[in-house]
Amino acid sequence: MDLAIARTEHDDTVVLACTGRLDAETGDELARAVTDELRRGLHAIRLDLADVSFLSSAGIRGLFETQRAAKKAGGTCFISAASPVVRKVLDMTRLTPILMESAAASPVAVPARPVRPPTEDVTCGPVRLRELSPAAAPPLAAQIGGTPGDPWAGRGLPAAVTRLPPHAFAVGLGAIADAPPASRRAGELLAACGTLFHRPAQPHAAVDYVVPTGALVAEANLLTALVWEGVPSGHAGFEPIGDEPAVRLDDLVAALFEQSSADTLGIVVAGEVHGMVGAELIRPLDEAADGDTPWVGTRDVVVTWLSFSREPVFARHTAVIVGVACRGRGVGRLAGFVRAVPGREFSGHFHAVVFPFRPLRRGGVDLAGTVADLAASVPLSVIHLIADPQPVLGSGRTELARGTVWFAPLTLSEQGDTP
Repeated sequence: MDLAIARTEHDDTVVLACTGRLDAETGDELARAVTDELRRGLHAIRLDLADVSFLSSAGIRGLFETQRAAKKAGGTCFISAASPVVRKVLDMTRLTPILMESAAASPVAVPARPVRPPTEDVTCGPVRLRELSPAAAPPLAAQIGGTPGDPWAGRGLPAAVTRLPPHAFAVGLGAIADAPPASRRAGELLAACGTLFHRPAQPHAAVDYVVPTGALVAEANLLTALVWEGVPSGHAGFEPIGDEPAVRLDDLVAALFEQSSADTLGIVVAGEVHGMVGAELIRPLDEAADGDTPWVGTRDVVVTWLSFSREPVFARHTAVIVGVACRGRGVGRLAGFVRAVPGREFSGHFHAVVFPFRPLRRGGVDLAGTVADLAASVPLSVIHLIADPQPVLGSGRTELARGTVWFAPLTLSEQGDTP
């Protein structure tokens, strides 16, 4: 007999009622159903096994796997009801206290959410912002180091060493300090909560990274980058409206501007990737020469410098995105750092670090904890995000199935050459 799974949801808890056999084949079905709930951001999962007629050792293994997956995501998955057959097997194997939520096992509750300011759900076009908490004043101070166009043109290659404390964020071109000269190693760079991710400028490069631990603080050689300190206080979960499969990044940014009067926003996103569009530097910038640069070269020359995604990539992965967006085209150094977003009245500059899929807690606001959890796995890529909406030939735009966004107004200093 096959396994039938009926789903009901109550507040933040979902109940999966199973009917049939739990064995080597159907145990995988249950594991997939639990994984789907974790992808939706529901982390309090209860299994109603009152109508399960058989439970094998392989089925028990599947129950362990579902519990482990939920725990890894910061949630819980327990059996809330069991048929006499299931209860007998659990009692005989002494697993009842481990797998069942019962009076004997003292039910384990989902960890309480931290106390936070009043929130609300807001709909902005095709985006739903869940439990939106606006950014608190004052704005975060940011700086742009270097002249944005110079490294791409082979000019201004000396780099500035910048310390990135645990509350620092950065996006731009650079390398991890104490590596070979920055002009040789510099590539896409992203820092979130002091954790630094860097992709060297070569094809198929592995991502290098530094996680702050104890007295260790990440240091970067920055050719040009925007840096700010302070975790953005505004935050919201986000998801698409209706039957749409995902939220476009530019729609999410537009929604944030609707909720803020700021001209410039620092933005951090943690989300499940539906498709990502971007480019990666694949040649060292110290090879730039007249007529052979990624900045002023012809199309044939540019493709020797940059690897473009020819279609959306990294579906069903998890990513952290860090960037800046401003109304209009920006002023001062910011104008040279951002690019206009096609079809929008704002400009932006965003990088993403991509990880294997990890479930993200719905409504989670612990950005540092989220970054630390993802950094425990191996980062796959650091990519400069672009929007390429041209009909037929365009790759499209970055889309996220769901996730959490943090944001805050930025004030930029125009003084000094280093962040």
